[in-house]
Amino acid sequence: MLISKKHNYSQSMYLFFIYGLFILTLLSTFFFYIYRYNKDLLYKEARRKSEDLCASISSSVSTELDNMSTISMNIVYSNAIKSNFKEFSKAYRYSQVSLENMASSRESILAIYDIITAILGPFQSVPQVNLYSMHGDCVGSGYFQRVTNADFKELEWYHPTMELNGHKYISSPTVILDLPTQGENQLSRKFISLTRIFFNKAEDPQGIVEVIQDCDRIFTLIPELKKNNPNVSIYVYNDRGEMVYPYNEEDKIDYLSLIKPNAPTPSAGEMISYQNEANEEFLINYKNIINYDWTIITSEPKDSIYSSMNTFKKSFTYILILSILLTLAICFFISSRLTRPLRKLTNAARKITINRVLDENKKILTSADSNIKEISLLCESIREMYGKLRSTTQDVLLSRSEETRAKLQATQSLINPHFLYNCLTNISIMAEEDMNEDIITMCYALCDYFRYISSSEDMVVPLKEEINSTEQYIRCMQMRYNDDFEYTIDIEAAAENVYIPKLILLPIIENAFKYAFDKKPPWKLNIRVRFDKNHWTIAIQDNGGCLSDDRKEYLMNLFKNLDINEESKSLKIGGMGLKNVYLRLKLLYGEESIFQIENTLPQRTIFILGGPIYTSKEEYYEHNPKL
Repeated sequence: MLISKKHNYSQSMYLFFIYGLFILTLLSTFFFYIYRYNKDLLYKEARRKSEDLCASISSSVSTELDNMSTISMNIVYSNAIKSNFKEFSKAYRYSQVSLENMASSRESILAIYDIITAILGPFQSVPQVNLYSMHGDCVGSGYFQRVTNADFKELEWYHPTMELNGHKYISSPTVILDLPTQGENQLSRKFISLTRIFFNKAEDPQGIVEVIQDCDRIFTLIPELKKNNPNVSIYVYNDRGEMVYPYNEEDKIDYLSLIKPNAPTPSAGEMISYQNEANEEFLINYKNIINYDWTIITSEPKDSIYSSMNTFKKSFTYILILSILLTLAICFFISSRLTRPLRKLTNAARKITINRVLDENKKILTSADSNIKEISLLCESIREMYGKLRSTTQDVLLSRSEETRAKLQATQSLINPHFLYNCLTNISIMAEEDMNEDIITMCYALCDYFRYISSSEDMVVPLKEEINSTEQYIRCMQMRYNDDFEYTIDIEAAAENVYIPKLILLPIIENAFKYAFDKKPPWKLNIRVRFDKNHWTIAIQDNGGCLSDDRKEYLMNLFKNLDINEESKSLKIGGMGLKNVYLRLKLLYGEESIFQIENTLPQRTIFILGGPIYTSKEEYYEHNPKL
């Protein structure tokens, strides 16, 4: 028989190039994804932090400005202050002429002091409040209680206040040397004034109230936030576009004009690049104080945000290079090791005879099409042998193949082989350790478990019997994992004799051991049985917490869209899997079946099964005539 020639490769070269390239691509993709993920995470965290800073500062500054405005409004709407200030202003102009006018002026001043002191409260929320008459006569209360005469031409807030005609005006930070300061304002000694006109009953201007506040008090939160965020710069602009913080230094960059063409909305962080000496890039965020039209701006250099990534990038590069080298070395080693037995196998295949094919102790070599050089030689030998032995070995091989397949199907339909192997391995280890009592316990549990799952007499059993059988399985697993695994079973006494589908719990429990317990121990499993007048429910909870919302939604949509008639054709009592459980519940109970998955609790996944209550087999089969 002629065989078309192919371009053959040695096994070692095939594995080295093909699988090596695949693993390298996989590793590179994985490391790149991790790097990008962490970089995006740092960026999102920086944006969130800047938004929180803007919001916190905005709230703090707004509170202080509201306090100043409230004090000024309380004074403006105080009839007692207005009347006394009117008497003071009238008497003060003639106090040098008449002793009676001087005494009257003093009584009015003292009354004004008392009222302002009461408004400021025991903790004196602002350091100074001044009342000015329209002639410049001034009564001050707070840190200083004094009467002076002011020249309005020297006060920068006078004309804007008059133009606002009763609305508040907030000045820029101004140096006032005779008032006390605190914090970082002790050197600059700057204060901000809130002024507004107040009127008499005839709606004519009677005077101006000035509420003075320490800049350190207004921006008291900012120094604390800067200590925790040393790389973040914070700026505050008033409604006139003047920088009011930092009030003790001048910044060359006009951030207010910078954000207008770049940032689309307030509190929307964005990387904004602007030209400076170092050509740096910054994350700038801002928020408006609506009632005052002030703007809070935060700025953080891009290099600061990603500073932690630099070390990670170096380590990342070294790990990637080492991983690549190690992968190539492993691929080369494996390919070399695999080539040696394949060559021996090729030589052995050429010597195959009928006796070796029929001998159960000898391996039966089958042919396969491949472009690998060694396997191609093997296939050619098998084909030559197959043509000579086909007529005499076909029946024997077919009968043995069918027999083996039947045995496997019978075995796999009843038990989980991995569970049996693990239990037998544990028994052998316990035998070596002379743990006779534990061996007896585990053997009894295994016998009870296999006796239960291999029995096909009944499709329904009492709930207590299902729980007991499930507990035998769990006990075997507990003896395997020892202190790494613990479980609890909580059953209402009234629910023990309710009839439920057989083997409805085991697929869920096996699913927990297979998928949920892939994290570090301890592993916990809780089974809780409840029932009311109409339904029984079983909640199986594990602490794996590995079921995501997307996976849960996918499973529930998959189950809801199943064709029960088609799926039920392959349904058997020994079948495993969540789909099997869902279909059996749906087939037996219809719309009354309960199958839910909850993953809202942290590190918890709960499967809830349930159905209507039947207290006897007769009642069960009466409501399910198809059984």
